Amino acid sequence: MPVAASGGVTLARRSRMEIARFLEGLGPVGPGVVRLTDRHPGLAVGETVDEHAVVSRYGAVARKP
Repeated sequence: MPVAASGGVTLARRSRMEIARFLEGLGPVGPGVVRLTDRHPGLAVGETVDEHAVVSRYGAVARKP
């Protein structure tokens, strides 16, 4: 059983455009809807990047007008 399901969390797969709908009427901050690894590309001390990793989650930051 997936961790999310065992904790009572419902996950829904959404495209980048479907996620962008949640930001309608808000003021996007920064690059808009992007893969999470592209939002804050800085690395912590000792952290490395797997160039072959596939990231399947999007994120965004927006402000209320």
